[in-house]
Amino acid sequence: MTQISHQQYLLDKQYNTSKNLDARIRLHELFSTNPLNWQHWVFDQLELSPGSRILEIGSGSAQLWVHNLEHIPAGCEITLSDFSAGMLQAARANLGEHASQFQFAVIDVQSIPASDNTFDYVIANHMLYHVPDRAQALAEIRRVLRPQGRFYAATNGEAHLREMDLLRQQAGLDESGILGVATSSAFSLQNGAAQLAPWFSEIECRRFEGGLAVTEAEPLVAFILSIRAAESISEAQLAALRAIIDAELSAHGVIHITKESGLFIASGVR
Repeated sequence: MTQISHQQYLLDKQYNTSKNLDARIRLHELFSTNPLNWQHWVFDQLELSPGSRILEIGSGSAQLWVHNLEHIPAGCEITLSDFSAGMLQAARANLGEHASQFQFAVIDVQSIPASDNTFDYVIANHMLYHVPDRAQALAEIRRVLRPQGRFYAATNGEAHLREMDLLRQQAGLDESGILGVATSSAFSLQNGAAQLAPWFSEIECRRFEGGLAVTEAEPLVAFILSIRAAESISEAQLAALRAIIDAELSAHGVIHITKESGLFIASGVR
């Protein structure tokens, strides 16, 4: 099993706290070429109705809701779930005084502790590629959705962050990690619709435009380090990575990195 879907590794090393996720979010917030924040864009696609019951699977540190608190329709019952209690702790802290508007639950999407036809919306924001048994997860999501409900699944495409892979190769780092090639072979913009099709009759893919224009070395180094086990990188490799990034910035002033992200909207439960 690769690191991208090795649940014990993800729980113990990647998502026991929000530190690694925060490093990845920071790079996008600092250097995205699209002036529209990703979380604002995703929320705009949801078109939530007042009084809805909503489940977010793999909600992480609740960034989707932190960025859109003032736009949540009245009367919504929102459950934020993650398989990491540490991530939910970060979510509560980030929501602050607004945390009381939400329910929090440690949930494995492969076994959702909810009755059939419970939710109007289920959201999975960049997390399905971490699930070992996606067919089982999608069956569970289908089960807890109401007949007219909608499922939203954000993910990346095959070209996402491909320049980071080149930096990795130049620094002599192996392919281990939780993003990159593993993402495109798991649940991506290219293969996600086929994986959703057994459970939903209507599937739309919307893409988020833009890339990264990175002008500082350390946020990029922090991102690359965040997707790997710390013990997998030697001091020599880390020094090489920093030297390569510094040289690129000295020569060009910017490192352009491709982003390929988007959102599947699935309905018409089968």
